[in-house]
Amino acid sequence: MKIIVTEDQYKKVVFKLLDNFYGPNISYKKKDSIIHIISNDGEDIFTVYTKAGRMPGCKKDMYVSTDILDEIESFISKAITRKKMFSRTILSYANEKTKLDIDCVEFFYEKKSDLIGNPMLVKYNFNVKKNKRIKW
Repeated sequence: MKIIVTEDQYKKVVFKLLDNFYGPNISYKKKDSIIHIISNDGEDIFTVYTKAGRMPGCKKDMYVSTDILDEIESFISKAITRKKMFSRTILSYANEKTKLDIDCVEFFYEKKSDLIGNPMLVKYNFNVKKNKRIKW
């Protein structure tokens, strides 16, 4: 049996999950060309690059650390986090809470690469304004 989840339903689930993890009132601190998005507990959850460190075609590039991604993936399937819908949703969450108008997201995920099964980190970049994955 196949279950179909709409983008709106998915967005509600991810927003509630992130609110439970980090609190409904996240804030941010600007420091030079880097903005740190901070949870209610004072934990740095996302890093936004406005000059150096951003991908081509991005004005504000949000980096999601592997620790945060692992925490999210403990409740959501790993296959979903590498999709456009997840990228749009997490950017929408950060933009709604901080009003920063972030346009790109970047994170690393593990992928089995060789015959032995040793994991390899793969970089995932997505530009929400162009609605496409950024490739180097």
